[in-house]
Amino acid sequence: MADNDDLDAYLESLPNKLTAKLSDVLREQAFRLSDAQREALRALEQSPETGALEASCTVAEGENELEYLVQAGGDMTTKEVREGSGEAYDYALGFEFGTSRQPARPFFFSTYNAMRDDMQQAIDDAVSEVLND
Repeated sequence: MADNDDLDAYLESLPNKLTAKLSDVLREQAFRLSDAQREALRALEQSPETGALEASCTVAEGENELEYLVQAGGDMTTKEVREGSGEAYDYALGFEFGTSRQPARPFFFSTYNAMRDDMQQAIDDAVSEVLND
């Protein structure tokens, strides 16, 4: 009976242990990614726009303790397409994907794609650590 109690206690403790460990690792990986995206922007600096764009690279907490949002652009990089047009345009998108007047200068998704496997490995290692503890 003691073995079943030990197993039950172990299984009941897993969700909290996994959540605590994964939350830390996910936050760490989100900040690593955001820092790398800012670094990629610094390497591309070709206009004064990159200052606000670089500052807009942030990590926000999501709806639960296992969700972190790596983001760029938004209010800091949104302006009118042309003065007086009333049409909003987030130049972070133009920077990432290009426009009819400028080539793409990707920094967001290309950095994520380059780091994806390492980030996944960090998450996998955290899960293994909890399960093998």
